[in-house]
Amino acid sequence: MKKLAPVLFLIMLLAGCGTAKTYKPNLAAQPPKPAGYPIPVYDPDVRIPRPCELIGQLAIGDSGFTVSGGSLNGVMKTLTDTAHEKGADVIQVTSMEKPGFTSANYGIEANLLRYADQWETVSLSEKEFIAYLRQHQSALDPIEGVWSDGSTELTGIIRDNSRKGRDFIAFTLRPRLPSWRPGYKKMDIAPAARPGAYNIKFYREDFAEADTSVLLDHNSSFKFIIRAGDGAYPVAYVKLNLPAAAN
Repeated sequence: MKKLAPVLFLIMLLAGCGTAKTYKPNLAAQPPKPAGYPIPVYDPDVRIPRPCELIGQLAIGDSGFTVSGGSLNGVMKTLTDTAHEKGADVIQVTSMEKPGFTSANYGIEANLLRYADQWETVSLSEKEFIAYLRQHQSALDPIEGVWSDGSTELTGIIRDNSRKGRDFIAFTLRPRLPSWRPGYKKMDIAPAARPGAYNIKFYREDFAEADTSVLLDHNSSFKFIIRAGDGAYPVAYVKLNLPAAAN
């Protein structure tokens, strides 16, 4: 029996391996986010693009002393699953501990946040916007219209100088992501000195700003490069023809 003791002890350690989750709420329970809702994750030293308020604090770590290795992917899944469950818009990681002698799993502490501001919104439906384009067709600027970036999302651009330095606003007609709603501002646009050129403040999927300039190609397309972190990705828009008017 003595020879079995070390084996049984090891089995008990392995069986007890796992992570423990501790959640401390700061606000009343929020509606959960739908499946597919993108929740960005930020390091403590990265500026969050929009004002936020704290929903609660989450800590994920070992359930006890373990001897088997942990998975960062598994811990991050627990983190994002909990964020969806608690109705968070943003995850702000405040600390991370790698597996070591006393901990076989990754440990993460994070703030779960929700947006505390009202995103600027254009209160026009797709039908109303198309009616506007038809009514003002002879006086439209070339950049006004319905635009596609090649995805399922459609963007409208309309004249709007209600904010300093802006002459046009781009807004979502058909959002691709559930974190974006119809009417949400996508770009602030102003004409540049060169004919057919425009200065654009573009809002990425996580609402972070990116400044760029574009030149309309035959009044029907434009493209630019967005830099995010250490990488960059191209963005291209094509103007769509208006659908045939209903009889």
